Amino acid sequence: MKSISIVDEMKLIGEGDHMVLLYDDDDDYNTDIIASFIITRLDRNEKCFYIAGDSDVELLKQKIAMLIDLNTYIVSGQLTLLSKEDAYSKEGYFNPDKMIALLQQLSKQAIEEGYKAFAITGEISWVLDYDDGFERIMEYEYKLNKMLFNEYPVSAICRYNMKKFTSQMIKNIIEVHPIIIWKGQIHDNPFYTDVVDGSDIDLDQYQVVSMLNRISEFTNIKSRFNQELERQKKTNRTLEMNLMKNVIQSVTSLLEIHDKYTSNHSENVAKMARDIAKSIGFSQSEITELYLAGLVHDIGKTIIPSNILNKKATLSDEEYSIVQRHSLYGYEVLVKTKELAGIALIVKHHHERYDGNGYPMKLSGNDIPIGSRILAVVDSYDAMVNDRPYRSAICKEDAINELIRCKGSQFDTVLVDAFIKLYHDEYKSLKINR
Repeated sequence: MKSISIVDEMKLIGEGDHMVLLYDDDDDYNTDIIASFIITRLDRNEKCFYIAGDSDVELLKQKIAMLIDLNTYIVSGQLTLLSKEDAYSKEGYFNPDKMIALLQQLSKQAIEEGYKAFAITGEISWVLDYDDGFERIMEYEYKLNKMLFNEYPVSAICRYNMKKFTSQMIKNIIEVHPIIIWKGQIHDNPFYTDVVDGSDIDLDQYQVVSMLNRISEFTNIKSRFNQELERQKKTNRTLEMNLMKNVIQSVTSLLEIHDKYTSNHSENVAKMARDIAKSIGFSQSEITELYLAGLVHDIGKTIIPSNILNKKATLSDEEYSIVQRHSLYGYEVLVKTKELAGIALIVKHHHERYDGNGYPMKLSGNDIPIGSRILAVVDSYDAMVNDRPYRSAICKEDAINELIRCKGSQFDTVLVDAFIKLYHDEYKSLKINR
């Protein structure tokens, strides 16, 4: 599903943009597209003409009126709604040259009246009623590109009902429009062919070269609409991530209330895990995921009775078994949210041991997710250097030596070494057993 609206895409349309809307009778989004075009043009202080065709004009007016004061724009003359007879064929037939001249005149007039530009959308499928109708349409489209869009501040949407045209006709129409609107989406057109005077060149050969050049440009330079889509996706991901962080930090605060000995522990673990992940080449998304996993790695403890968590005496086997369940509890809570599935897996296995003697699944070696292996190292270290209900903290020197002693058994050797290397300057004065 696209995360960018048609209105947002229309805001990217500028002076000189020549678009074609291809539709059939079953399409139900064309009115929304045209309404978005008109609304965004009016909002940019452009004078706008709408020329009726197969579309339901009353439905269009209703949709526009839902967002702006339609009558105000009509009365002021900024928006004009015309029939095809009034716009294209006042003299009883469609004359491409006269229509081009009219558009040139209207664009000049719009600027003189103080508008930023002139915008027009028209339905011209009806021109096929002439014996030479398609030839007139193509002459008109070629001359628009050659005589209007490169010279005048105009944007336009030409509307074509695909059911009224042959496939060859549609192909020709596509080739003369730099921007295509189809199935409710706007696309830069890689098959657009530049307009040239074909009297002195091999036109077919020129069109082939032109099409290939356009394809190359389209591949190397992202469509403006895709860029906007990616920008909004990134914005949405940032908003979602910020929301997720806020929720996680709030839940972590609840854990600290439930278990006073975890105060600052989750934040410490998250920061150290993030630093190790950076040092060994994790991507930014992987680093963020691991940081969040660090914040919530003990979230399952909120389900454990506080009298067990804060017990100063040695836990019974049954009580210890209950505490061990916290990694599974945390997993079961987090995995219910699709976006947290990766975090949930890291949390689930952060008490596995490298030798396979951990819990809850007794995974070993590289079968343990690397994020879980990182958490195992920093979680154990932070637990050792801070007070617990059943023991006092030990010094950093002893904690690091314990990590070294347990390399290859409880902890991944590579990750212990990465931890020590990362904090080498801080701990270099300590007596560490290498």
